[in-house]
Amino acid sequence: MFSTGKMNHQYLPLFLASYFFFISHSQTPSNTSSQHHCLLDQSAHLLQLRQEFVEKRMYTEYPEYYSYLGFFDYYNGSYPKMKSWKADSDCCSWDGVTCDTQNGEVIGLDLSNSWLYGPLNSNSSLFSLSHLRKLNLALNNFSSSTTIPSEFGQLVRLTHLNLSHSFLHGRIPSEISWLSNLVSLDLSENYFDHSVGGDYNEKLLDLRRIDLEALVQNMTYLRELHLGDVNISSSLPQSLANMSSLTSLSLSWCNLQGKFPSYIFLLPKIQAIDLSYNPNLVGFLPKFQSRSFLKELRLHYTNLSGEFPNSISNLKSLNYLDLSSNNFSGAIPPSIGNLSQLTHLSLSYNNFNGQLPSTLGNLAKLTDLRLDNILNYREVPSFLRNFTHLEKLSLSQNNFDSSFPIWLTNVTKLGWIDFSKNQLKGPIPSEISRLRNLFYLALSYNSLTETMPSILFTTPSLAILLLRHNQLTGPLKFQNISTSPLHALDLSENKLNESIPRSITNFTKLQVLLLSSINLKGKVELNIFFEIKELQYLDLS
Repeated sequence: MFSTGKMNHQYLPLFLASYFFFISHSQTPSNTSSQHHCLLDQSAHLLQLRQEFVEKRMYTEYPEYYSYLGFFDYYNGSYPKMKSWKADSDCCSWDGVTCDTQNGEVIGLDLSNSWLYGPLNSNSSLFSLSHLRKLNLALNNFSSSTTIPSEFGQLVRLTHLNLSHSFLHGRIPSEISWLSNLVSLDLSENYFDHSVGGDYNEKLLDLRRIDLEALVQNMTYLRELHLGDVNISSSLPQSLANMSSLTSLSLSWCNLQGKFPSYIFLLPKIQAIDLSYNPNLVGFLPKFQSRSFLKELRLHYTNLSGEFPNSISNLKSLNYLDLSSNNFSGAIPPSIGNLSQLTHLSLSYNNFNGQLPSTLGNLAKLTDLRLDNILNYREVPSFLRNFTHLEKLSLSQNNFDSSFPIWLTNVTKLGWIDFSKNQLKGPIPSEISRLRNLFYLALSYNSLTETMPSILFTTPSLAILLLRHNQLTGPLKFQNISTSPLHALDLSENKLNESIPRSITNFTKLQVLLLSSINLKGKVELNIFFEIKELQYLDLS
């Protein structure tokens, strides 16, 4: 059986090779006769598809930059899946290909993370694979495409479509809404451009409101809708309320406008909602129902307001709650302590008043806690002792005027501490070196005094140390630090009044060194900084 798609004569040798493979295997007895081999035309279309792209591994030009952004979490382990595709073998056994065991049609194609580089053209042989149900092209580079081809709308059997992280841009075609059998659609995070200047929105995928409405109305089976970084620039359609099968909704960085329909929080099967980075989105949290399945609620940097609902305790499955950088007001309800599954809590930068409820100490599973600029305490709250699983703690801008709490060093899993922009006094305790997993320590803009404990620099995981604008004094001592992983050190605006010791060259991995306004004594020997081979940025002003 042949598809109606046209085959260019230059692919005839591939076609014939597939044909003779098919004939030879069809004449050979097999113990697995119930399992069909790949159909002749399917193999030819796949081999033609392979010719449409070149292999190019992602993110090899600026490894440090992309590592910082976390892209290597996605791209580590990638490899060119099409490289194993051979014309003299059964395409149902090819990497990334799934066939229907009854008839040999290709029904699944997973080419995610496969080093594909080139345009997605409207005449691609991909669109001849009309029986596809699952298609994953995520984590490739289609930046030379002018837009997403409207021919995707022809693949009407699709239930899963993933084009995320693939550098696509331009208008999302209205034909996407023809895919009425979809249960999962992911077009997220396609924005990328190193270049300076230009219109940010021109580098995004664009989804017009009329197309969004059609998508929502036609895809009644949709369970997962991920449109992060897609420029929507409008309010959401009311028809979202009818998506009763929806379990996951991601609309971060979409430039959403107007009032967010609060009933979306109450969809019967919803488990994850991400509306982060939509500063023009207004609205409020509803009264949550006890039957809710919500596990993740990410609302960072929107413009939601109102009081923190006491009904939050009904979200028994909630493990991730981020309400930071909004306009929520009133008291934080004691019922928050009933969220026993919570591992991530961020309430920073709101207008809450009063004290934190003591029930917060019940959240024993917390690994990430961020309460910046909301507390009304003179010292770091002692209930943090209960959080033995805590890995990340951010309490900046809270006006603490006590000393650094030594008891915090008993929370041994801590890898990130940010106490910047408080009024902490006294010395930096040497006990911090007990935190063997500590990666990031920010104590800038406090009133810390005395010399820095030299043992701090031997903390085995410490990569970023920020101590700007304190009252620390010299001398600087950098002994026994040859194995230090320190990448960034900021000692600016202190009272060191010392010369810079040559031992600073022992920081072999140091990339950023900030030593401005520290009243250095004597002549600075610039040549010593050239001995720090990894150093990229130096400030001695």
